[in-house]
Amino acid sequence: MAAVDETYISRGRSIASVITVAQKIFRAVTDLVRRHDLTESQYNALRVLRGAARRDEKLTQAQLADRLIASRANTTWILDRLEERKLIERQAHSDRRKNTVVITPGGQKLLTKIDPEFEQFLAGMLGDIDADELAGLQALLAKFKFK
Repeated sequence: MAAVDETYISRGRSIASVITVAQKIFRAVTDLVRRHDLTESQYNALRVLRGAARRDEKLTQAQLADRLIASRANTTWILDRLEERKLIERQAHSDRRKNTVVITPGGQKLLTKIDPEFEQFLAGMLGDIDADELAGLQALLAKFKFK
């Protein structure tokens, strides 16, 4: 049996660390948004739609699915739940493929309520990491390659 390469071991440990941290972050965010009767995916959709509204950008449901890195079917389920709560609105277009999704004032209000809690979460988790380290982390994560 061939000896295991040190690079292989180091890469494996690094990926295990990334997965562990990602799972802990996901659980913490899920716990936070559940207090507001949202799933993490619903919260993410609202944040993406708020950002689009700030840029005066209209997103189709398909574009939103791409940004959420979610299937179109799952995105439909997410939006159905948000629409039931009047947190988003689907705007019809003559070409159904171009129907857009926008956050409502109610959705904006809910995010404004969650924002301080999320900021506190971020400060607690990332408070010891300075701006240069955060930029370095983002640059490092951007180097990951996927096929």
